[in-house]
Amino acid sequence: MLMSRWFLIVLSLAVGPVACAQGPHTPAPGSAERQAILDSARVKVAADLSYTDSILFRVEDLKVYKGWALLNGQPVTPAGKPIHKNCLESDELMIILLRFQDGAWRVQRGGTTCATDAFWLQWQKELGAPREIFELKGE
Repeated sequence: MLMSRWFLIVLSLAVGPVACAQGPHTPAPGSAERQAILDSARVKVAADLSYTDSILFRVEDLKVYKGWALLNGQPVTPAGKPIHKNCLESDELMIILLRFQDGAWRVQRGGTTCATDAFWLQWQKELGAPREIFELKGE
């Protein structure tokens, strides 16, 4: 009995720092968490694009951490054809910050927009979102 207690104490000391050190994750395709995030974002993107048909996402990056999610990607039709906002003199961008509140993912900032700067970098300071989710691929 004494030996099993010591084993549990040693195990908790060894595993504890690893559990605490875990950072952001990307929900697996088909997971309930990923589906809930994309469904919430879908409503915002459809409104941004004035688009009434089905929208899917080609996800370039999705990071989730401490109740926050940052989604970067491209809205597409079910056939995989990109849906554009038609930005003339700026970059078209779909980047959305979501927060898990009251049992659901809710859009806090972003959508599909014509961008001339990295406006999303202010969201961390404005809303207190964790910086770890802003480390996107290619940056």
